[in-house]
Amino acid sequence: MMSLFKHILSGILICLSLQVEAQLFKKGPDADDLYNEAVKETKAQHYAKAIELSKAALAKRPEFTDQELLLGRLYMLTGQTEQARKHVKAVLTKDPLYRDAYLYAINIELGAKKYDEAECYVDEGLYHFPADRDLMLKKLGILDAGENFFQGGIYATSLLEKYSSDTVVTRAYTGHYMQAGHFYQVRGNQPLAQQNYERALLVDPNNREAKEAITSMYIRSGSYTSAMERINAELATNPGSYDLMMRKLGLLQDTHDYAGALAYLQIILKRFPNDGKARSIDAPLRMEAAAWYANTDPYLLYEGVLEKNPGNREALDKVIGLSMSRGAYREALAWINRGLKNSPNDQRLLALKMDVLESDRKFTEAAALAEKLRQSNPGNADLKSRYTALKIASGRDYQSQQQYDLALSEFNKALQADPKDTAALDMTANTYIIQKDNVRALQVLDKALQTYPNNTRFLIKKSSVLADMGQYDEAAAIASQLLERNPGDERYQANLVDLRLTAGRILMQSEEYDMAAGQFRAVLAEQPNNPDAINYLINMETAVGQPDSALLYADQGLKYYPDNKDLLLKKAGVLTSLHRYNESNDITYQLMQRYPFTVKYRNAYTEGLLSLGTSYQRNSQPDSALAVFKQVLAVNRRDSLGLLYSINLLNGKQQYDSALVYANEGIRYYPNNDAFVQKRAVTLENKKEWVAAAAAADSVVLLKNNPVNVDYADYLKSKTLKNQFGMYYLHTNYDYSDTKYNIATLEYRHYIPRGSWAARLNYAGRTQGTGLMGEAEIYYNHTPKMYSYGLVNYSNGIVFPQLRLGYSLFKTFRHNIEGELGLRYLKGDSINSISGLASVAKTWKDFWVNFRAYFISDSPNFYTSFNLTSRYYMNRNQDYLMFVAGLGTSPDDKSRLVQFPKLAGLLTRSVGAGYMKTFKYRTTVGLNATWINQKITDTDFQNQYDLYITLQRKF
Repeated sequence: MMSLFKHILSGILICLSLQVEAQLFKKGPDADDLYNEAVKETKAQHYAKAIELSKAALAKRPEFTDQELLLGRLYMLTGQTEQARKHVKAVLTKDPLYRDAYLYAINIELGAKKYDEAECYVDEGLYHFPADRDLMLKKLGILDAGENFFQGGIYATSLLEKYSSDTVVTRAYTGHYMQAGHFYQVRGNQPLAQQNYERALLVDPNNREAKEAITSMYIRSGSYTSAMERINAELATNPGSYDLMMRKLGLLQDTHDYAGALAYLQIILKRFPNDGKARSIDAPLRMEAAAWYANTDPYLLYEGVLEKNPGNREALDKVIGLSMSRGAYREALAWINRGLKNSPNDQRLLALKMDVLESDRKFTEAAALAEKLRQSNPGNADLKSRYTALKIASGRDYQSQQQYDLALSEFNKALQADPKDTAALDMTANTYIIQKDNVRALQVLDKALQTYPNNTRFLIKKSSVLADMGQYDEAAAIASQLLERNPGDERYQANLVDLRLTAGRILMQSEEYDMAAGQFRAVLAEQPNNPDAINYLINMETAVGQPDSALLYADQGLKYYPDNKDLLLKKAGVLTSLHRYNESNDITYQLMQRYPFTVKYRNAYTEGLLSLGTSYQRNSQPDSALAVFKQVLAVNRRDSLGLLYSINLLNGKQQYDSALVYANEGIRYYPNNDAFVQKRAVTLENKKEWVAAAAAADSVVLLKNNPVNVDYADYLKSKTLKNQFGMYYLHTNYDYSDTKYNIATLEYRHYIPRGSWAARLNYAGRTQGTGLMGEAEIYYNHTPKMYSYGLVNYSNGIVFPQLRLGYSLFKTFRHNIEGELGLRYLKGDSINSISGLASVAKTWKDFWVNFRAYFISDSPNFYTSFNLTSRYYMNRNQDYLMFVAGLGTSPDDKSRLVQFPKLAGLLTRSVGAGYMKTFKYRTTVGLNATWINQKITDTDFQNQYDLYITLQRKF
């Protein structure tokens, strides 16, 4: 029993000790746990606690970008903007591809009203995420917040074109134009306000706020007719709208059309019989109408008088006056016409009728009456002036209706009455200008200036017409004259400057660069700090290849605007064209540091570095070039040109592993760019890693299937094949014998890293037996410029020599010259010869020429043999044409080995030609023909004809 109790007690103690140990050595929460807790506290709006947890998580894992972004958000929520900005910027530094961080950064700067900074962040975000809708919407919001509505309108339009069916984008587009409309409306710019509201209505035709704003603008400007037309148009599409009907009722009331208002109120009550508001309007509207019409009681009295006594002149004058006073011009005209029936030449009635017609904007009819009155009173200066004014008003009316011939007719009649009238002259010139008839406009202006030589309006207009006619110097002379008369007047100075700038732009478009430069230089003579002229001159001097002059203008501009980023960028570009790369890069580096999130400055800096690097390459300074390209990649590790140039340089320096690293980086960043896969294949080829190189070349073909890439893939594929099978057939006949030799050969060749070895079996059938000869040969590379060739032949002594041995050593020298020294041994039934040989070969582009000499000792005889071989290579050295000429018989000539003892020592001449064709670097087919002439005696010659066919296949 005690033993059992001890065992139980021991177990309890062990369990307790394990629990205590677990508590003592329990691992604290990791960064992920703290992050999750911080998220929970954030959702619960316990921001202080969430900030403490976030700081603890970052202390455990400083590179935890999700946590740091959450901390930035918490500081935003608690109004600690500087802290929020610090942490969000740190996230972007660690991970420039963190999309949400850009959104937070933008919101921070928007909240601080730092719109330029916000735009930098959104541009950087769009560089990494060019099609991101949310970032694009943010950019539109930034432009609107900064009141840059013109650029915002362009961006909103492009955004809508990209996401035409997206309701969020549609709302943003409408909101932009509503905000712009309100902006201009508050500032009293009614045309721009109306234009923006109408743009909003194009996308959202039912936008009530835009419609109300446009209608309100019409009412405030007194355009009641336009306001009524818009309301009626809306009612046509929505006839049952209570709000629209009430607005129309109010407009009728405002225009004192009480009869119409009361009638329309009945329509409203009929449609909405239980509407309390409409019912409450009825009585006040009738009271207002009664008060208004109460003022017409005299009119009714005088009208009653005229009904009883139509000839009462006083009553007639009263009703005419009362009608005109309340704007009832048609009623007034009716009473006047009634009076003229009784007194057709009544001067007062005719004058009143003229006034009524003028008030009713019937200027032509009013002018006709004025002419009639002038004829009755030829010396009346007031009637002459009135007639002239009415003709001008009539002409303006015709001009507004684009009836230019009628308008000119009216203006000419006004000038006939008063040739010196400035308004008539001005309007005549304007009409010709509108019609683009500059010649006649100029004639009118010259006539006007004869009478008013110092009239500023006519002078400015003439200057403008001359400029439109391309007579810029005459136009500028007038503008200069005006400026001389009014020194220091900014209007005339601006006019002269604008005139010369316009002339310069037009001349530039016509490619008259020298004349354009003269205009811009004249601008700088007037305004040395004019930014437009400076920019034009920089661009133009650069375009015509005068970078020194462009640099002078850039420096002039920077003297006035030392921090102008556009001028600094232009100066950097000019310095690059002058090959002053370091100075250019200093400028773009400072711009990049000043605006780290503006992509174009970073691109300008990297482009400058690339230009400097390529300059080092051209000057054979690969190390300096490589260092510069590394700077490019430090700024932008994805720069494609920096990667490609680095790969090329490293391959040139035979640093293939480093080149391969850059090639793989390029493939990772640009997986569909065949250039980097091609570079990988070339680098692996340089490393002699044929299998991997061939796989890379196959990938290039998949990305861009063209003959060049397919050919390169076939070439590398052939390098992976280590075996070759060959069949050869030699047919020889003679003109002095019926005997023919036919030799068939089978070959197997194996390629090794340092060369290749081969085994061949030659077969020749004869009546005296079958000739067999086995061959073994090897090519062995000692160094890239030196290799050996060895040969061993052994036969059964029938047809072929019994034993043949050979060795040659080849070495490549400068200028593509190759030398060879070798020995040959030949043993047969009647011959036992040793030969020395020497050869030299030279390559010129696609041509290869080899001259070989043999020195043959067959005791006690000594012979020589010479051979000249030339080849013309085609199709990446796959195919070639061959020409051979020889003197003597060499131990390497297979067609003459069978009769070498008989031919040795004879004067032998040979000429041959052949063609070798290789298909996809794997299968080679060849055909060679040779004519051999042998001198037997001084008068006897014999001929030999060889035909040699080859077939080789790698596998």
